[in-house]
Parts: sequence; structure tokens; C-alpha cells
Amino acid sequence: MRILVIAPEQLPVPPIKGGSVESAIYNIFRRMAETDKVVLISRSHSRLPRTSSSLGGNLKFIRISTGNRAAYIHKAMQSVSGQHFDVIQIENRPTFVPIVRRYFPHTPILLSLHSLTFMSFLSRERAHSILRQVNGVTSVVSFVTHTMKRRYPRYAHKFRTATLGCDTAKFRPRSPSEKQQIRRRWGVAGSFNVLFVGRIIYKKGLHTIVRAVALLRKKHTRMRIVAVGSSWPGVRRQTPYMRHVRSLASRLRVPIRFTGYIPPAHVHRMYHLGDVFVCPTQFREGFATVNSEAMASGIPLVASSRGGVRNVVTHGRSGLLVHAYTSPAAFARAIGKIMASPELRRRLAHGGRQGIVSSFSWHRTVHQLKRQYRQIGSR
Repeated sequence: MRILVIAPEQLPVPPIKGGSVESAIYNIFRRMAETDKVVLISRSHSRLPRTSSSLGGNLKFIRISTGNRAAYIHKAMQSVSGQHFDVIQIENRPTFVPIVRRYFPHTPILLSLHSLTFMSFLSRERAHSILRQVNGVTSVVSFVTHTMKRRYPRYAHKFRTATLGCDTAKFRPRSPSEKQQIRRRWGVAGSFNVLFVGRIIYKKGLHTIVRAVALLRKKHTRMRIVAVGSSWPGVRRQTPYMRHVRSLASRLRVPIRFTGYIPPAHVHRMYHLGDVFVCPTQFREGFATVNSEAMASGIPLVASSRGGVRNVVTHGRSGLLVHAYTSPAAFARAIGKIMASPELRRRLAHGGRQGIVSSFSWHRTVHQLKRQYRQIGSR
């Protein structure tokens, strides 16, 4: 099978700067290319050539040198115009569909949705037009699939799920000595560390952790927050929101260690800075890969009971879900339970790791996608 994959216009693939969508694309299609031929179009970067290939030529990259969305998709289409593909997969950009369809009027198109965001931006009329033109829609988590089916019942038959995986060899538990070494390197040894990993923006909820830890520190003074990430992949500058969080932490006397932007090749080690991982997202997330990575790493987890998080985390078995996701007190109660019970910490760490190993492999994602390719190809 010959597959064309069109990544979003913002970040390069391989994900040398990061990006959850770009990481997922790379993890899926480098495995897909073990048996099929894949042409993958993404944003260019100064550290990457305009074109390259790997896996004996089965995986070919074409990189486009503009971040303007309209210019990007037109240049992308010009770069492959006249070529034959058995299926075209458009990643998380529904507005690309009409342009791709004009260039490839007879090729099956699969739209891949990583969240609700980009379909939600569309008018109902435009969304219906796009859904008419695709042969299928795949989502990275069943929450997105079910939500889209309810919104667009006329096209419910087109929606399927190919759940994302996790690299459980890379994201894995570490020995106590390894953890201590990582913590000493970052200056966070000797305390109970509440870990946040992700984009540091308001909707990801870091301020909620600050207020939750302030409540807990009334009794547990040897606590700190470790915040791993930046406002956007590759960005190192401080934003007004980061300054707000720093100010809030200072006012509430909550120690917080910002690591800043961490390159994707090193993020897996950062999970071991935490005694508990907290995802206080205010979004109705898609897959939220940080949760699966924390669980695979053997870190007890507390997360907002929002969106696709509930498809990944089983309350009481692989983590604790917080329904009052805007409430610092609710997060404080969940974190406090984990602090107070070594048995609960062990149970959640073990249950989280086992859940990811058994149900969230990248080869399973590839298998689900291939089945969808066969389905849309036979219609």
C-alpha cells in the first residue's frame, strides 16, 4: 500500500521540537513503513533536509517551508501532484480536505482528528461539506469519535477510532537510585514532588496545582511542584501566564521548579522527578499523551475527569480522576490520598503501567488504521 500523510503546518516531523500530534504521526508511520510505503509531508526546519528517506526508502519525508496554512497545503499538493496513492491521511486539519480532494478526486481520504478543536471551529455547513468529501474519519481516542458521531449523525458511519500508543520501553519505571540521580541533577531531591508535564498555558491548569499544593503544605511542608515544559514546543521565553504562576506560587509560599523547554529526546527522564503526576487540564482533551507516559513510567497519577482522559485512566486502578476539575481543594484531596498511602501509590503505579502495556501499543494503532484503510478502500 502507498500512503500519503499530511501533517499540520506548525511543527516538523520527526518531532525534533516536540508536539503531541507530530510525535504521534512519527510513532505511527515509522512503524507503518515497515510493511508499506509512506510519503509524509510536514513543516520544514533548519536542522532537517527538504527531503529525506529511511527504512530502505519506505518512509519518505517532504518538508514545506511555510507555516501559513493555506500556502502550506497548496505547496504540499504541488509537491506530490500526479503521483499515485492508495490512501491519503490528513492529520488534524479538516480545512485541508477540499484542497486535497481537488488534487486527488478519486483517492480515498481519511481525516485524522486528535481533538475536538479544529472541527469545532467550523460552521455546521462547512463541517458537513468536509465530511461529505472524506471517505472516513479516524480519531485518536473514543471520546472524540463518540462526540463527533453525536454532532454529525448523518456521517456517523464514517467515524472510527485508532487509539494512540505509548513507547513502554522508553517510558518505563526506574530504580530508586536512578530517580535520585535525576532529581539531584535538577535540584529537587529530598521533597515530595508534584509533577506537571505539558504546555504551560492557562487551560492546562498549572495554577490549580499551585493552589492545591498550598492547601497541602499546611500539614506537609516538604512538598514542591516541578513544572516541565514551555508555552509552545521549542519556545524558551517567559509568558504572562508563567509570570502569573510564579507570582502565585511566591505569594502562597509554594516552592516550584520550572525546568523550561525540554527536547523530546529527554522528556521520558523527567517523569521521574515526580512522586505523583498531576494533569489538571481544563480542556476536553483528546488522548492527552502525558497521562499514558506517566502511567507507563510507573508514576501515580491524578487527572481531571475530562474528555479522552477518561478513556485512558481508570479511576482507582490506574489513577485518580477529579470531577471538580477547577477545584484546587478536590485536587488536594486526591494528591493527599496518594501521599498518605504507600499501598495506594504502589497500586496505582502498577495498575497504570500494566494498563498501558496491555492496551496502548503503537503496533495496535497501526493495525487499527490499516483496517480502516481497507474499509474505506472497499466502499
